[in-house]
Amino acid sequence: MLPNFFKLFLPCAVYPNKSFIFVLWLGVGVSAPAVEKSNMLSTRKIYRLVPSDKRRQLPLMLLTALCSAVIDLVGIAALVSVLLVVLDENFLANTPIFAAIYSTFGFTSERAFIVAVCVAVLVLIALKGVCSVALGQVRGRFMMRLFADLSQKMYDNYLSRGLLFVRSHHTTSLINNVNAMCHRFANGVISPLLGILTEVVVVVVLLVLLSLYNPWVVLLAVAVFLPVALIYSRIIRKRMAENGREENRLQVAQNKTMYEALRGYADIEIAGAKPYITARFARGIESLRHYSLRAMLMRASSSHVIEFSLVLGVVAVIILGLAAGQTVASLKLFLGVFAVAAYRIVPSISRIVGGWGEFKRNQFVVDLLSEELSHKPEPTSQTTEKLPFEQTIELDGVSFSYGDNNFVLNDLSLTIRKGEKVGIQGSSGRGKTTLFNLLAALFKPTQGALVVDGVRVDTPELCRKWQNNIAYVSQDLFIPDVSIAENIAFGVEREQIDHARLQRAIASARLEGLVESLSEGVWTVTGEAGCRLSGGQRQRIGIARALYKEASVLMFDEATSSLDEATEREIVDAVAGLSANDSNLTILFISHNPKTLSFCDRVVEL
Repeated sequence: MLPNFFKLFLPCAVYPNKSFIFVLWLGVGVSAPAVEKSNMLSTRKIYRLVPSDKRRQLPLMLLTALCSAVIDLVGIAALVSVLLVVLDENFLANTPIFAAIYSTFGFTSERAFIVAVCVAVLVLIALKGVCSVALGQVRGRFMMRLFADLSQKMYDNYLSRGLLFVRSHHTTSLINNVNAMCHRFANGVISPLLGILTEVVVVVVLLVLLSLYNPWVVLLAVAVFLPVALIYSRIIRKRMAENGREENRLQVAQNKTMYEALRGYADIEIAGAKPYITARFARGIESLRHYSLRAMLMRASSSHVIEFSLVLGVVAVIILGLAAGQTVASLKLFLGVFAVAAYRIVPSISRIVGGWGEFKRNQFVVDLLSEELSHKPEPTSQTTEKLPFEQTIELDGVSFSYGDNNFVLNDLSLTIRKGEKVGIQGSSGRGKTTLFNLLAALFKPTQGALVVDGVRVDTPELCRKWQNNIAYVSQDLFIPDVSIAENIAFGVEREQIDHARLQRAIASARLEGLVESLSEGVWTVTGEAGCRLSGGQRQRIGIARALYKEASVLMFDEATSSLDEATEREIVDAVAGLSANDSNLTILFISHNPKTLSFCDRVVEL
């Protein structure tokens, strides 16, 4: 049995009763039942990863691929025509179609006919180029749309899987999956396979047409190019697959190193750790360079292998022809036709081999994306309604574990009355932030329930309604790189911001002085992670954000622990002032400092 080099994926959709039947294989042979099963599974995964609306466009993409093949064949036919009229002195007698064109258009000179044919071929080749570019744009737009849709799907999937999932995975790995892996799928899996399909059609049709002219040309082309291509693909297939996986691993590691270096720049500088970090990055770059160079060399070598096979074919024609008693003159036309065929076959074989290598290099992406998208996202709700809260928030016998047997909180019952100011204390690791995440319905209790006014908050819709009541201010407050106004009205489009409400929030959070001191006022951009603001100013923006939201529950998670004593007192006074102005406002405050919690009605010790 021949190796499975030519087993190519062809996601061609047919629509009987909205079911999909697709052609999975082209070419010849299977090397083993296990290989066949593996490839079947791979093609199914590829097909399922294509969004349903893009599947309906696959026939169009196949049509553009076939049109490209036809256009290329027309170009080859045109070049063969030029070759025949130039090399064959009796072309009118030997080629009836030329004789018919000659008489139809009233040519009186073979020279004039040859010139006309050359001009016509030149125009045809120019039109072929224009059509090929147009078809390429259609395929390119499809690939970019496929990438965008799949990337959006991955993004939505990750965001819907909850805070616990996000916290348990490295940020740079998730970002790489959403961006680089989806881009690789479109341009490193689907695009090469469609390209291979086009080139296979070109080669097959060209060989069929050549067999009608001279079967020996076909036999020579197959005898020369097919073994070389099969041997080469067998050699590089596993190497490309392993190389692609390692390249991706190293790229994620480099992104992680860069992210950590920029995020922890001050600590790195103070600790004098820059040489260590730099050396770590340099080692990663060197490893990535090594694997990228290997991939580049394997791709580049394909053209040289095919070039060698072309020269081998020409030499074989000359040697075998002379050995059979043929003269060099009699071999001239045969060599010319072979050369024109090889002119198109060589790039096609090269692209098939290169495309197959690129596919194998990126095949791991199929398994990765299939695994990630196999996890059904949690259902979410985007309602703006608020869950009624007039009496109490209760944790009823709540226990929570991060997926192991160690409970961070165990059988905790807590009741918080509306309008209460409750402090939360406890040493590190006692579960204070976990408690807040449970109260905010960001975590689901392992046991027990969150109950608001007698309603168990245990469905996505109820969680969303409850969260619409809550404002959360953490020690490391999320400050995107947008204006102060957009940070305060977080989640609201700029043109939809309620300016009267914005000004009330700014006044209550005591931010007027900051805003008035800035030349652009509320439209001053805060910088990445609020780097242009002081710690106290960032926390005041958090308070203003809570007030703009008109939340009935304010949660402060170590919001003042990184501030100096004077600024901390200002923030605490501002929070206490909010409660004095609105007796229905419920405030939950985590702090290690008993003085910070002195404004609270009671303090819960964990």
